Amino acid sequence: MAHLRLFTLVVLGCGLSGLALATSAPPAPTRAVVASVYDGDTMTLDTGDKVRVSGVNTPELKPLEAYGPQARDATAEFVLGKEITLLYGEVNRDGYGRLLAWVRVDGKPLELELLERGLGHVFLIPPVEIGDVGEMLATQGRARAAKRGIWSTESYQGSLHITSFHANAPGDDRENVNGEYLRVCNVLTEPVNLDGYRMNNAQGRSFSLPAVVVPPGFTFKVFSGRGEHVSDPQQQLEVYLGSDSPIWNNAKDRATIYDRYGKVVDARDHEVETETD
Repeated sequence: MAHLRLFTLVVLGCGLSGLALATSAPPAPTRAVVASVYDGDTMTLDTGDKVRVSGVNTPELKPLEAYGPQARDATAEFVLGKEITLLYGEVNRDGYGRLLAWVRVDGKPLELELLERGLGHVFLIPPVEIGDVGEMLATQGRARAAKRGIWSTESYQGSLHITSFHANAPGDDRENVNGEYLRVCNVLTEPVNLDGYRMNNAQGRSFSLPAVVVPPGFTFKVFSGRGEHVSDPQQQLEVYLGSDSPIWNNAKDRATIYDRYGKVVDARDHEVETETD
């Protein structure tokens, strides 16, 4: 039904050219065998489809992050060579063409397995329609309290974690300031009010974040330019730093988030962009 709604909207909004675009993507399978596992939250099916697992974000392999190999191995142990069930929300493919799906093996959720082992954190992009958020957060809370896996590392001691950093906007950065953005996740099991938080670049330019409340496990996007903040958790949360010029150096930069007390919450260096959103 969600796929049908998306199809209808494209047809009505784009006419015949939209029809060709909408029908170009193959149907999203609901059951398939996992042929290979790339990392903790990305796999390839025997249909040839690549899957980005919904509900959880695991450490990267490129660039290598702590517990990235362990997350990959845990996912491979759970799904590799097995038939999985894929559950979809409103959108079943992302901008990279990957399936966005909640993964089940004999009814068991992959996201809970990874959260229990401390090999990933809750990662929610609205609308959230399928996962049991309460159970996911409780599972993450136990792993964090026990300092298992990622929770033993410096990157996950704060309230927020930068999950992707897109410093190089498409085209001319000066004409597309909002093409620069970061995605940030609330890795606590309680809401975070961004009022008083700020974000700095490597040159020391500092930007205040607005009083947007981020529910536990939810992500928000931080755009460099101007725009209207989105604070409704039924939508993708968005904040705008209000700059009229690019903030991030395309060659090398570092984004650092400080809380209202001036303590570093998280930092991330600009690296080659990966399929992390």
